[in-house]
Amino acid sequence: MNDRPQKAKGPLRLLVINPNTSEAITARLRALAEEEAGDGVVVSAVTARFGAPYISDRAGAAVAAEAVLDVALAEFQDGAAPDAIVIACFGDPGLKALQEAVPCPVVGFAEAGLLAAAAEPGPFLVATNGEAWCDMLSELSATIGLSDRIAGFLSIGDAAARDAELCRAMITEEAERIGAARVVLGGAGLIPILGPVARGMTLPLVDPHRAAIRKAIALART
Repeated sequence: MNDRPQKAKGPLRLLVINPNTSEAITARLRALAEEEAGDGVVVSAVTARFGAPYISDRAGAAVAAEAVLDVALAEFQDGAAPDAIVIACFGDPGLKALQEAVPCPVVGFAEAGLLAAAAEPGPFLVATNGEAWCDMLSELSATIGLSDRIAGFLSIGDAAARDAELCRAMITEEAERIGAARVVLGGAGLIPILGPVARGMTLPLVDPHRAAIRKAIALART
């Protein structure tokens, strides 16, 4: 399934895959994608059919990668082939495998956000919730050649994940300490606080979720 099909007439079809099993997160992702995509894009959001409600470690990420392939290929088999796919996890489980398996652009939250931050001058801080994710994101950044652009990684913790003011203070303090020019703050669970965090930031805040949606749509239209 690696030959790009001819574009069909009509609205662009964007598939957003939630690699965990939380329907509440899927609803959140659908709302975000519909808001960011705007007119002319039909958003479909699907939930992994197996795995964990929250991916917190390498084992969970490995299962999520299989779940991403499973649910994506099911969409093609059902005749609902999308024009682009977003893997809606700030860690991109299954990204490279799915890019090989389907004939449309596939974009992940993490890679899109890191590349968007790297497109601007200066080093940047990558912040999320979970020490294991920091390790995995460090490895991902190395595979795409961005290790030398990242000033550091920060796990904000559960309290800051629920409190925009605390989160803003933590990432601002760390960014200033390590000399970061901007911050990438990612994780589907953090989407509700991103707006409030950004409004009070003195440094630019990169939203990897919206960056991935925009990139997927742009690639589908080329």
